[in-house]
Amino acid sequence: MEFIKKLVQTNQERGRASIQLTVENDVNLPDYEPDMIKLIDRKGMTRIQETKVEPDQIVVSGVLLFQALYKCAESGSICSLQGEVPFSETIHMEGVQETDQLVIQNNMEDLTLSMINSRKLNVRALIELVAADQMEQQIELPTGIEDTSVQTLYQQRKMLQLLTQKKDICRIHSEILLPSNRPNISRLLWQSVQLRGLDSRIRTGEIELGGELLVNILYKGEDDEKQIQCMETTVALHERIECSVCEPDTLFKLVPLQVQLEVTPTEDEDGENRVLMLEGTLDFYLRVWKEDELQVLEDAYSLQDELLLEREPVSLQSLLIKNDSKFKIADQISIENQPAEILQLCASVGEVFIEDSRIVPEGIEAEGILKVRMLYITASDDMPIGIAEGVIPFSRLIEAEGIRPEDTFELSAGIDQLTVILADNSQADIKAVVSLDTIVFRRQGTSLITGMSTQPVDLEQYEKQPGIAGYIVKAGDRLWDIAKEHHTTVADVVQMNQLGSEHVSRGDKLLIVKQMGTGA
Repeated sequence: MEFIKKLVQTNQERGRASIQLTVENDVNLPDYEPDMIKLIDRKGMTRIQETKVEPDQIVVSGVLLFQALYKCAESGSICSLQGEVPFSETIHMEGVQETDQLVIQNNMEDLTLSMINSRKLNVRALIELVAADQMEQQIELPTGIEDTSVQTLYQQRKMLQLLTQKKDICRIHSEILLPSNRPNISRLLWQSVQLRGLDSRIRTGEIELGGELLVNILYKGEDDEKQIQCMETTVALHERIECSVCEPDTLFKLVPLQVQLEVTPTEDEDGENRVLMLEGTLDFYLRVWKEDELQVLEDAYSLQDELLLEREPVSLQSLLIKNDSKFKIADQISIENQPAEILQLCASVGEVFIEDSRIVPEGIEAEGILKVRMLYITASDDMPIGIAEGVIPFSRLIEAEGIRPEDTFELSAGIDQLTVILADNSQADIKAVVSLDTIVFRRQGTSLITGMSTQPVDLEQYEKQPGIAGYIVKAGDRLWDIAKEHHTTVADVVQMNQLGSEHVSRGDKLLIVKQMGTGA
């Protein structure tokens, strides 16, 4: 007997592993830089350069990029230093194969820069690497059978079909002009580019990315190099990602893996350093699904032969909920040991970290922190630049009606807005809008019919069954099971008992007539 089958592609996370590593190295100042007196601020990020899969392990290579701002011996001026520290680490994951779709995410949990002497820095970072093995799987769903004499039972199943999953890069390029009241750039000391309010929308053949890039720079002007200049501006993000399978009715999940953006001073048409070139990339992982309701063959039997059904267990994935929510945070952070008056706030950098998330009866409970760092200019000639930082914890319930402990979910967080206002010389008011993007999958284990064979009916057993029988419906009975057990068809039971539908209730009395080889 031949099946009618539909090939469906799904994906599931086959394995996940994480590792914490310490990246550390000593870095010397270039010969042309003056001696260090005191460190002021530091910034860093990791860049994954290569991922190599070996039997049961993944070798991840990358670099730690760091930036240091410090007071130097040159007339008490402010200087900066950029550098990188390479690293390579092995993540053990049993069963991983070279052809698997691996997603590597990294998180810098701590960055410390320490002066060893006036010419040498120690750079030390604690980095977490998380590897997920996203396995693609093709499933043949039995959706029918060609022999019309066979009695068939179907079930409507909602499931997600994977249309594509890929890692890709979105390249970003923009120009920023200095305001007319700002001096030309002599030397760029500090830069920060933050992606905020990332929004993605699906269109036919593409995905639109929106949001904004908040750019902060600290530089020495050509007119007076001792006077530190700072500037903040925003650049609108509007990019398109090609996606041939994307349609408005498809479901997608775009996860940023790493953002690498930097600004470089360049000359304008008059040969003056008044243009900032903003360039970089957004590395992301994209999955697109189509949600279908399919008719799947659940059971079959024949009145002429005995059918032997072969089954295999599979796990089908369906969407429970996709929840994109936002919430507000309002708190204060302390500015410690600041004797001089704060004249101007230069930059405010925020990062959101989800430290724990778990399924609870009402949905998903997420706990995390908002890290805030401020860079400001003071009235002190001895130390004109200062920093303050603080950590604000939060807890949030993400509603997901009907969620079960065995369901799986993916949660990502970002900052939509961050506002820092100086209350006085010792306190700063923090207001932020945090976005939580959640998708919940339901995994349903079932057994699919994969094969069917026949053998003659056991006549001795058949003859032991009564030709006509009365049956009282029990709780949980289906008319299909009753008809199959008594060697007849659902249609005949409905007709014999003049039922209005195939639905029966506990206590109903049925008259059943056994059939043999009559077909349906």
